[in-house]
Amino acid sequence: MLYYAIGDIHGCAKSLKALLKKINAHAKKKHPDRDYKIVCLGDYIDRGPDSATVLDRVIKLEKAGHIVLPGNHDWLMYAALKKRFKDSKILERWRARGGDVALASYGLSEKDAWSFKKARKAIPGRHRRFLKRLFDGRPVYHLDREDGLFFVHGGVQPELALSEQGDQAMLWMRPSDRTSDSDPAWVEGLRVIHGHSPTSRAVIGKTRVGLDTAAAYGGQLSAGVFVDGELTKVLSVKGWRD
Repeated sequence: MLYYAIGDIHGCAKSLKALLKKINAHAKKKHPDRDYKIVCLGDYIDRGPDSATVLDRVIKLEKAGHIVLPGNHDWLMYAALKKRFKDSKILERWRARGGDVALASYGLSEKDAWSFKKARKAIPGRHRRFLKRLFDGRPVYHLDREDGLFFVHGGVQPELALSEQGDQAMLWMRPSDRTSDSDPAWVEGLRVIHGHSPTSRAVIGKTRVGLDTAAAYGGQLSAGVFVDGELTKVLSVKGWRD
């Protein structure tokens, strides 16, 4: 299979548009006779300036048959909306991690962003339904045993089989070392492709590939190109700059 796995987008709508254009050009030039799947590794919102536009673009990718996985930031937004802002700890936890910027992208003032009624009115139903789809009844990962790849936002506990992994752990887990491949191989024998842990460049190792290249922190937005299980290239574009 031909995959393009995109790391954390975090509201960087212009970067996502540029990267999708780059992916399309690469596929046409290097693999003109092959279909491909884009795998979005989660964290579509927060921190960057235009979470609302990013969600619209990701929804279009989902409708086109590409693979859209959830991240921990997406879960915080989903949880805050589901609890109707009545759980102040969830709301504060989300806002502290960039949720205030996400709410602003819907045109909400800082004051209105504390009101569930005003937030629900500002956030379109298609976005709320999308978040529900991410977390209600479908896996938080994409598995391709034939290619030996496991796509997930955060990571896995290497000593546990897939059946023993928890969804929240897979959303929030970070590797023990962000810069090298010192992590032990997963007992499932699969290479883990993940985001969540920002680094200045893609982390490429035998057991895992990290693709969160800090787009919302002035870094880059990156996509790993996987051809029949092998990483052949990392495509990158500029991330958000103040």
